[in-house]
Amino acid sequence: MVATPWTLVRFLDECENAEKENSSDEVFISTTTINLLTSKECVSDILKDRNCPNQDVLKKRIYDRRCPAKIIFLILARADMLDRIGEFLSNDFSDHHLPIEVLWTREGYKLKSAKDSDWTTAPFGAGIHYRDVDYFTQKQWPFLAPIFEREFEYVLQQGIPLPLVEKGNAIVSGFSSVSKIKMHPAHVPEQIEHSMAMKKMELESEDQIKYVNKEMTNVKSLRLLDHDHLVKAILACTRGKQALFFFPWAKGGDLYNFLKSNSNEGMAAIIWMLDQMVGLCSALSLLADKGYRHGDLKPANILLFPEKSGSYRLKITDVGLSKLHILATSRRLNGTTAKATTRRYSPPEFDLLFDDDGEPVEDSDDIKLSRKFDIWSLGCVFIEFLIWAKLGRQKYKEFDRSMKRDQRFWDSGREDLDDKVKERIQNLKDAVEDTEGDKVVQRVLELALKQMLLVNSDDRSSASDIHKKLESIRDSYSEYLQPKDELDLPLGLTTEQDAESDRLQQEQDLSGANDGMDQNEPEPSSTQDEGLHTTAVPSGHTAAMVQSAKLLNQWTANPDNEFAKKFFSETSSPSPADRSRLCDSCLMLSIWEPNATISGRMRDFQTLASTCDMCNLLYAISQRLGLEEDQELHCIRDGSTFKLKGRDGPPILSLFSDPAYNSDDFGSVQVGYPTLYPPESPERYRLFQKWLYVCDNEHGHARDASSGGCAVQMPTRLIYVGESSEHLEDIKDSGFLRYLALSHCWGGSTSLSTLTSNIDKFRSEIPHEQLPLNFQEAIKVTRALKISYLWIDSLCIIQDHPEDWRREAARMGQVFSNAYCTIAATSAAASNEGFLTPKLNSALSATVEPPEGGLLHISEFMENCNRDLELAPLNTRGWVMQERALSRRTLHFTNTQVYWECGNGLHCERLFKLSNPQSALFADSDFPRAILKYYKGGRITLFQNLYEKYSRLNFSYTSDRPVAILGLEKHLSSVLQTRGEFGVFEQYLARSLLWSRPENILLNSITFQDDYHVPSWSWMAYEGPVTYANIPFDEVEWSTDCLLRSGEETGTNSKRTVLKAVARDLKLDKLDMHDRVKFDEGSGFELSNLRGVVLGKDKKRESRVQEYYVLLVTLSEEEAEQAKVYVRVGVAWLLEHNIAMDGEDVVIY
Repeated sequence: MVATPWTLVRFLDECENAEKENSSDEVFISTTTINLLTSKECVSDILKDRNCPNQDVLKKRIYDRRCPAKIIFLILARADMLDRIGEFLSNDFSDHHLPIEVLWTREGYKLKSAKDSDWTTAPFGAGIHYRDVDYFTQKQWPFLAPIFEREFEYVLQQGIPLPLVEKGNAIVSGFSSVSKIKMHPAHVPEQIEHSMAMKKMELESEDQIKYVNKEMTNVKSLRLLDHDHLVKAILACTRGKQALFFFPWAKGGDLYNFLKSNSNEGMAAIIWMLDQMVGLCSALSLLADKGYRHGDLKPANILLFPEKSGSYRLKITDVGLSKLHILATSRRLNGTTAKATTRRYSPPEFDLLFDDDGEPVEDSDDIKLSRKFDIWSLGCVFIEFLIWAKLGRQKYKEFDRSMKRDQRFWDSGREDLDDKVKERIQNLKDAVEDTEGDKVVQRVLELALKQMLLVNSDDRSSASDIHKKLESIRDSYSEYLQPKDELDLPLGLTTEQDAESDRLQQEQDLSGANDGMDQNEPEPSSTQDEGLHTTAVPSGHTAAMVQSAKLLNQWTANPDNEFAKKFFSETSSPSPADRSRLCDSCLMLSIWEPNATISGRMRDFQTLASTCDMCNLLYAISQRLGLEEDQELHCIRDGSTFKLKGRDGPPILSLFSDPAYNSDDFGSVQVGYPTLYPPESPERYRLFQKWLYVCDNEHGHARDASSGGCAVQMPTRLIYVGESSEHLEDIKDSGFLRYLALSHCWGGSTSLSTLTSNIDKFRSEIPHEQLPLNFQEAIKVTRALKISYLWIDSLCIIQDHPEDWRREAARMGQVFSNAYCTIAATSAAASNEGFLTPKLNSALSATVEPPEGGLLHISEFMENCNRDLELAPLNTRGWVMQERALSRRTLHFTNTQVYWECGNGLHCERLFKLSNPQSALFADSDFPRAILKYYKGGRITLFQNLYEKYSRLNFSYTSDRPVAILGLEKHLSSVLQTRGEFGVFEQYLARSLLWSRPENILLNSITFQDDYHVPSWSWMAYEGPVTYANIPFDEVEWSTDCLLRSGEETGTNSKRTVLKAVARDLKLDKLDMHDRVKFDEGSGFELSNLRGVVLGKDKKRESRVQEYYVLLVTLSEEEAEQAKVYVRVGVAWLLEHNIAMDGEDVVIY
């Protein structure tokens, strides 16, 4: 049998399938697939398929043992750049250099590779364009997942993916998170269990990164300790600013979650508890003997592993990370709020790390904390264990709730145990009776109070002494206690799923969302107006940085039958409406009824799928939803869709009424068919023409020669497409012309471009056969719509002429706003991919005949706008947001179908009308006039949503971030009638400035050219996503302490736009720094150098603490005349006592 030869298409499918096999957020291709794709057969076939020259030489070079290039071959093949492989391999560039980074400078680009720590010139041919190198770097990462062998410690470069085939939801606790993961079996040794717990720590500073590398040595040494109650790390690695530790997965979850979720069982619980206490103390004693302490002992770091007896063994995890935990806690890693469970168990000497102002003391890293540090923490754990075992789960949960918000076991003011702790201890004493089990409780309680929970660490007993005393207690009552091996303890958690579910519940419990709220307090109420949802904030709740007013970000699909009936009266159906094969059960379905339901088990659908079209459809839907064989699919009709489980669930099925019949008989059902017209059929182009015709004549959205009395400015150049050939035309004196504009991704492939050397030739004719597929297909669409001109950036702008590029780039917004229509190659990530043919298979469907006659078609719901539009390759690029927003009308060619976007909303090829309040601006044919229909709060929410989305988009050059949105910003400023610069609007200045980074993400300053300045108070100065403090409207008194001014207005003789403000001293302790401050790039600032600019404060309410919204600034190294110059470093939400009354005038650059 002859093997099927490899082609590039098959190769690309294999890569895509390999990535899809993984359900984690780590995008990688396994070494198994890499070995397949670099087999000699595959490499030979691909090189032959792409007509590469010197194939024998290339193969020898690819398999060279000294300078292998297998991975380079894979990257170039996937990037469709094999035509450049000779140039890439010309200077001994090999897999050993990977990964590479690329940096663009005025002198050209430089590279940094795995072999070189410094930026160097390219290790391959100098003739390769920067764009190709940049695309190569983007495509390299999936092939670089590490293979973990026998070593314990690994250092990975930022961007290297982990070989995770599964990753569960992360449980966040302060500065770290834990996820259940599964490694690809080909990337770990056979003897290692593939399912593990991954603990991830986000680090801030270079000092902390160095410290982690040092601490790895301790963790590695501790792996040599052998104890049944210690969890040993399997492997560890650093990746950029992440530290990652991998441990065995605890199927029973952690002790904190266990105590909250499981009822005690009287004597059995006490027996088990005492036995585990002995084991835990034995483990701590071993650590102390070896010179270690834990440093962060708490129930969440004590895990449950199942025993053969059906019970659980408690094991201490995070051993060896103690110094890192203390360092991170003292420095408020990532600016996040440390969870109460970490601070709750910290001993009094923990405060030695801080001064009176709450700042880490000098050389805090070198403070020697006693190993009796752990004894206090273990005593706290014992008290909680006793509360659960004696008083029960409910009392433990009540105690747990009372200890939230950083409440500790001791009161530093009185140097004694906290009153809430003393109250529970008294409850324990009162509950003790004269039984053998209660005598155990009494003696363990006495041990904890007299030898463990002592303020002076020197007075505490050692772990060894505590262990001996606990053994003595166990031995004293051994004749009354059931032997351990006979103990049958039904302690709740029996499956990994149960443990995972409860651990996720723990995350919610620890989130602090209800901290400080009375249990009887009513839930937050909400109001709704035109899609604007505003949440009323509960009294006493710290909500300054919680989203409280958001436009509903949800797509809805509704019938548009007026258009559909007109269209089908003029056009034939896309395919014959064949009658479906239906089983007896499906024949009984009454999908024409307004409240129709569909339900059934996946197994039953599978059984009948081969003989029933409806069951085949429902089986496919069940598979897509991830249902198990015995699970039931249940959906209910809502208009023209069926929604999962109820009308609030997501739509999973679409309903269509055959155009030949009266759809009014079936309620609100879309007239049409589930199938699409062929990609280049006359009927499909007729649909596009109909959309344009209706938009021109009924919506009035066409761009004429004059708009609003102003002449339309035409592009400098356009492509005349004619009927059979194309050429470039200069449009200086041509007057108004209708043209289409192409919005597309360049990708890494070399595209035909206009240069100073070929522009004269292109004015005569552009070689069609040399155009990338996207350009050729755009020309087809232009001709089919009977438009003579087309604008494509790479052909209408001279790419090697800097002055022409700068001039035309500045007019990009006008090009798209003046175009008759925009063609968006939404699904194509590169110029050669093509976009006319949908990449996903057409939807499965079935046809049903209602008793009253007619035909109803039911199919998979395809209108996933978030997937097809928002997350498509094109719309993840920064420059494209402006193109989309300023375009009057757009044809979006996606993976599934074409979407039509105009001022009347979004429509799809299957003729539904789709809407989403957050996307209203993009559908505005006269952007952004749609914003005017909202009141002040709605306008603010709209532009904040726009900027938040933009901040998450990608750029090849991050310095383009403030440039690629200039056109949008000018339009917004004009319509809002206010000054707007760098993402800030003067009329809404305070709210514009109250942006911040998301939790667990740090921003990075962008380096701009010397003559271009972006102010520190603008999010455009940083790389990374931002969110806005969505403070309740009409509940804040805004300050006049901060004003937007030009440099001339401040007397600094600067042309920069600055903030003129009043800066005040701040009084912050460690708790304030944890809870009320968020730095942009990190927390490496001296508290004495911080100042605060008050932007606003809550209106006084008796039931609510008044908070102040503050911009954090620090003194800049720059100097200016007659004023101190400050820069922004973050935001804070403070109380009155945190802010000094007097301030000084400053200028913020």
